[in-house]
Amino acid sequence: MAAAFSLLFRILLGLIFLFAGIAKISDPVRFIFTLREFDLFSEAVIPFMVLYLPWLEFILGLFLILGLLYRASAFLLACLNTMFAIAILTVVVRGMEIDCGCFGMFADVLKIPDSADIKAIIRNVIFIGISVYIFIVKKTLFSLENYLKKV
Repeated sequence: MAAAFSLLFRILLGLIFLFAGIAKISDPVRFIFTLREFDLFSEAVIPFMVLYLPWLEFILGLFLILGLLYRASAFLLACLNTMFAIAILTVVVRGMEIDCGCFGMFADVLKIPDSADIKAIIRNVIFIGISVYIFIVKKTLFSLENYLKKV
């Protein structure tokens, strides 16, 4: 049963981060403006984040879906979501009303709320919990990693 939940969570979280990465990759200018609105990062760091963070989200999401290095991917996503939650918390504490940029253009197209608010923090905490579950439960179904171990 735990392996089935792990598979379900892998696919769910994997798809979320696959699409979040694609949204940012496809519109880097919007992502730059979003990061600047947070007022947390130096201008020297922002281009690095715009270039690498979306691809990291995309690759980690893909690895979760495929079941390749899925535990390491889940661990890294837990770390990323912790950083995201802290960044959004700083925005909430400072009383700012900005877009969190989590889902980029998909938030607009699908009418998904994408504000940097308490709901976004709760969403990130849920993602952390799911990531930790995937990491702790060492068994999963239909993973490329398990298949390669058998070969």
